[in-house]
Amino acid sequence: MTIVKAKNVKDTEELLYSGINKVELDWEIGSDDFFRLASRWCEKGAKITRGQAHFIVSLKGMAIPPND
Repeated sequence: MTIVKAKNVKDTEELLYSGINKVELDWEIGSDDFFRLASRWCEKGAKITRGQAHFIVSLKGMAIPPND
């Protein structure tokens, strides 16, 4: 599986919402942004791991919210 690199939080979220399953945080993320991102995406089933140089956000599958 290919890992796509993101340059900031906005890129990361856009990639994850677009259906990319593995995104590398290719910048030095601050603790506030990290915990905000972790809180939002781990709630949706994401897993955050430490790669060789940066963190990687992985999604097994994105749940589609109900259409109310």
